[in-house]
Amino acid sequence: MTKIYLVKEKEKKILNFYPNVYKDDVFNVVGNVENGDIVDVVDKEGAFVGRGYVTANTSALVRLLTLDDEKIDSKFIFKKIEDAYIKRREVLKETNSFRGFYSEGDGIPGLIIDCFDKYISLQIRNSGLETLKDEIIKAIKKVYKPNGIYERSDVENRTIEGVEQKTGIIYGEIPQRVIMEDNHVKYSIDIVDGQKTGFFLDQRESRKFIKNYITKETRFLDVFSSSGGFSMRALKDGARTVTAIDKDSYALTLAQENYNLNECQGNFQLKEGDALMMLDTLISGGKKFDIITLDPPTMVKKRIDVKRGRDFFYDLCDKSFKLLEKNGILGVITCSYYMVLQDLIEVTRMAASKNKKRLEVIGVNYQPQDHPWILHVPETLYLKALWVKNS
Repeated sequence: MTKIYLVKEKEKKILNFYPNVYKDDVFNVVGNVENGDIVDVVDKEGAFVGRGYVTANTSALVRLLTLDDEKIDSKFIFKKIEDAYIKRREVLKETNSFRGFYSEGDGIPGLIIDCFDKYISLQIRNSGLETLKDEIIKAIKKVYKPNGIYERSDVENRTIEGVEQKTGIIYGEIPQRVIMEDNHVKYSIDIVDGQKTGFFLDQRESRKFIKNYITKETRFLDVFSSSGGFSMRALKDGARTVTAIDKDSYALTLAQENYNLNECQGNFQLKEGDALMMLDTLISGGKKFDIITLDPPTMVKKRIDVKRGRDFFYDLCDKSFKLLEKNGILGVITCSYYMVLQDLIEVTRMAASKNKKRLEVIGVNYQPQDHPWILHVPETLYLKALWVKNS
C-alpha cells in the first residue's frame, strides 16, 4: 500500500481527529498515487497515523477514514453508515426526513445521505470517493431498505476537481413528489429538481425556534424562502399574513404546493425576484412585518469572499430594519462555514445602529443533530442563526 509521509509534527492534527492531509503537510510519497486510492498516512519516521482515500485534484491529498490499522472494505462502509443511522433515531420522533450521513461529521468525508421518507438522495461531493460508491450504495440498501435511491452529485466542487456532475436514479424508483412531515408540517419534496438534495433539512432547529413567537396577528416575511420552509411553519402556527420572496420560480411553485398541502388559512403572497430589489419595493410601499427571516444561499465559499458576504448581509439587514415593526424579530442566517457568528453579530449591529434600532438577542442556534458538529473539525459547523428583537 502506498505510504504518505508527513512533515514532522503534522501528524498531531491528524491524531486530534482532523481528517484532511494537505499537500503541504506531505514530506514524501512512497508508491503510486491515483485518485481514489486507499493509502496509509505515516509520520516522518514511518509510524502509522491513519488510512484514507486520495483526492489528487484538490489541496487535500488524503481524506482520512480511520486512525486504526483496519481494512477499508464493505464491512467498514456498512458500519459507518449503520452507526450514523442509529445515532439519528431520536430525530424520527420529529420527522420522517433527515440527513442520514454528514460527510466528516460521520467519518466519511464527501458523503451526504439524505432520507426523505422511503427514498434516499445521495451526494458524492468529491472525485476520490467515487471508488467507494458501489459499497456505499450496498450499505444504504441494507440499512435503509429504501424504495429508491437518487444521486444528486451535481455540486460545483466536482467540476473543480475535473470530474463530471452526476444525477439520476441509482436504485428502485423515485416519485415526482415525496411528502415530508416535520414537526406537524408537511412539505412536498422534489428530490430530482429541488434545491440542494431536495430540501433544506438543516433549518429544523430554526423553524422550531421561531414557532414560539408566531401569533394570529403575525405578519411574516420569508426572504430567500426556497420552497417555503419558514413560510409553512408560520402559516401552520396561524400567522395572519406570510410573504415569501425568492428568485427561483420553481421553488415558489413548490411553496404554493406546500401551502395547499397543509390546507393553510392565512394570507400567503409569493414574490419572485432579487431579494434586495423586492425589499426596496416593500419599503417604498410602506409595508411592515413582525418577523423577518433572512436565509440566503451561500455566497461565501472561500475566505476571500467574507468581506463581500458581510456587505451583502449588511444591506439585507439595513433594508429589513426599515420593514421591521416595533418589537419585531429578525432572523439572520448563514450557511457558510467562513461566515462566523461574530460576522453576523457585527453586520446586524451596524445596520441596527444606522436605523436607530436597539436590539435584544433572543436566540442563537445552529444546524440540528443530524448534521453533527465535530469540535476537532471546524468545517463541520456551517449553519449559524442569530435572532434579534427590535426592543
